[in-house]
Amino acid sequence: MNDPRRFKAPYNPKERIWQEADRLRAAHPAGRCLPVKVLDLAEFDLHLDLVPVDGLREQLDIDALLMGDLKSILVDKRAFMSPRLEYRLRFSVAHEIGHLVLHRDIYAGLQHATAAEWFDYISAIPDVEYGWVEWQAYEFAGRLLVPLESLREVFQIAVQTAKAAGYTDWLAADEAAADYIATRIASKFGVSAEVIAKRLRVERLWPPANGK
Repeated sequence: MNDPRRFKAPYNPKERIWQEADRLRAAHPAGRCLPVKVLDLAEFDLHLDLVPVDGLREQLDIDALLMGDLKSILVDKRAFMSPRLEYRLRFSVAHEIGHLVLHRDIYAGLQHATAAEWFDYISAIPDVEYGWVEWQAYEFAGRLLVPLESLREVFQIAVQTAKAAGYTDWLAADEAAADYIATRIASKFGVSAEVIAKRLRVERLWPPANGK
């Protein structure tokens, strides 16, 4: 492995990350429906083995990990088996796909054969550099699972429904409104309300212009 203390995050602006996520989703049938079938995308379209591992979250505080062979993703077995943790696992797998697309050279260079080896390596990477890599994969996962046009359509319907119920002033003034709407539409995308609230702000759909 390379010296982690000299690690430098690649430059991937937000626009390129979005473009890569949109391109991948459009290229495969599993990406053209809502919710995006991200596990099918990983396993059948990208030919990645999803390998359940006991205690992955407890040991390393992660739900999924792309391995250095670029052929498999370890997934926390509890998250993999529990419907209650489905949204978290879906996002984690999308996050690792982001690493595959954006950081292929980095991961291939690590050649980590176990989760423990990966953890030892990334623990020595400067926090700022590792933070940029993680942000890029997070942004990729958000855009992959929450397509902009679909989000805009669903969001506009939710806003109009709220306005019809008399919530015009609330929509315009209260940030809690974004979280309320996010909770109502999150299931359409198979992600948490927190992810939707973040996408609404990142995609500049919130706050709605003139309460619309």
